[in-house]
Amino acid sequence: MKFFKNKRQIKLLFFFILIFSYNSIFSQIRYVDAIFDEVSSKTYNYAIKNLDTLKLDIYQPINDNLKRRSLFIIIHGGGFKTGARNDKSLVSLANGIAKKGYVVASVDYRLIDKQTIFNCNLPFNEALKIYSNAQEDVLESISYILRGNFKIDTKKIILFGTSAGAETLLNITYNKQLLGKRSKIYKNISIAGIISISGALLNSNVINKSNAVPSVFYHGSEDKVIPYYQGAHRSCSPLDKGYFVMDGSKKIVEKLESLHKNFMFYGYKNKGHNILNLPSEDFKEAFIFIRNVVFDGSFYQMSLVK
Repeated sequence: MKFFKNKRQIKLLFFFILIFSYNSIFSQIRYVDAIFDEVSSKTYNYAIKNLDTLKLDIYQPINDNLKRRSLFIIIHGGGFKTGARNDKSLVSLANGIAKKGYVVASVDYRLIDKQTIFNCNLPFNEALKIYSNAQEDVLESISYILRGNFKIDTKKIILFGTSAGAETLLNITYNKQLLGKRSKIYKNISIAGIISISGALLNSNVINKSNAVPSVFYHGSEDKVIPYYQGAHRSCSPLDKGYFVMDGSKKIVEKLESLHKNFMFYGYKNKGHNILNLPSEDFKEAFIFIRNVVFDGSFYQMSLVK
């Protein structure tokens, strides 16, 4: 059976195939979809703190001609005692995000020593020191990157973190006073947006109209380590040395809503601290949110409890 009676029909077929291919290519959106096939990676030593040589891994899409690209920082979790920038899951995550067109940096920061445990017996002032060390280290890693030749848009820096990493990015964004006078060193670093999984702040009242940034939150409602709404860190008792109260994702979102600022919040009923394996459709929404709000200037507020 002949499907095409003449050359004109064949030419029309190729024309429609070309149009379809063109639309398929250009329907892919930078910073949302994987628009690059290959990624390069390289490790750098960005600081030495006492006996610690701190490293970061840079992931870049190959054959990217954009002159100024958004920087996506990954801050690992692990209770400030474990975890690393090159954990297998983070390597996979970084490669996937770099294919979207980001320059991705997965960073190490100072961890506590073997004798110290971040629990209810750790005095509050020591906990604050751990927080400020991690905050300073990640800021130093960003400074190092911005001094390099990575073609970064300095106004489009996105922070991503889980657990301890999420606490760190929230301190970087909203709690600069933890660093005291050292914060002046990093005054030129501007955060454009954040993605926090199971994170909290010491006090959400530090958020105001001038420092609020587009923020994405994922949190389990039954989290006993970092409070979902407001509560003691690690569910400690008021009689414990390490007792202090934090404002979790839900409380932070209420603050952002009252300020009429951009946010997206996913709460998960009956889920605890370990919600790292998020549904892929929920996680993709974070990148759509960042694209629409940070890059395109849209206004968006959403809370969803599943």
